[in-house]
Amino acid sequence: MLDPGQDFVLPYLSKEGEDITARGIALFHGQKFTGSLSSEQGVLYVLMTGKWKNTARFVKRIHPGPAGDVQNFITYQAKIQNVKRSLKVNVQRDGQIDVELNLKLPVDIVEYARNHLQDKANVQRLNRQLSEIMTQDAEQIIRTLQENGCDAFGVGRQLIAHYPAVWKSVDWNKEYPNIRFHPQVTVDIVGNGILN
Repeated sequence: MLDPGQDFVLPYLSKEGEDITARGIALFHGQKFTGSLSSEQGVLYVLMTGKWKNTARFVKRIHPGPAGDVQNFITYQAKIQNVKRSLKVNVQRDGQIDVELNLKLPVDIVEYARNHLQDKANVQRLNRQLSEIMTQDAEQIIRTLQENGCDAFGVGRQLIAHYPAVWKSVDWNKEYPNIRFHPQVTVDIVGNGILN
């Protein structure tokens, strides 16, 4: 809670009548609650932090058409033991801070009503499409973190360790929303268990 180089997050719970429900992830800056991520965003966020433990399942719309038509959706699950994540902080000569956040996500297709997963061209198209969707989701998560001043990835901690002069010269509260994140999520379909 008192680390100047990294903010923290907590599960965001709410009481609805007599029930307690998980609403997502509560974001903090310093010791103040500043915003939240949805439950759906929370799964990808945990993978982006590198602190995953169990399974991570996603349902994404990949075809246009009615939202109620299962033909337009795909369900896939990350193979957690093979996920690779890297975070690199670089300070440019002009003082601009860049953060590269890469996530390699091997997945099993759990459900895809259109099937055709034996066709390599179709699998490659799905890999590209899912990588693009997941990268856009990662960008939205990062925007939300920056808008709420929550340095949950510990970029400040990296600056303290590797660029101490830069850390001492910046007002981190003002600088953090301006750093440039470059997220890249690469999805690789490695297996399937189709339910038609």
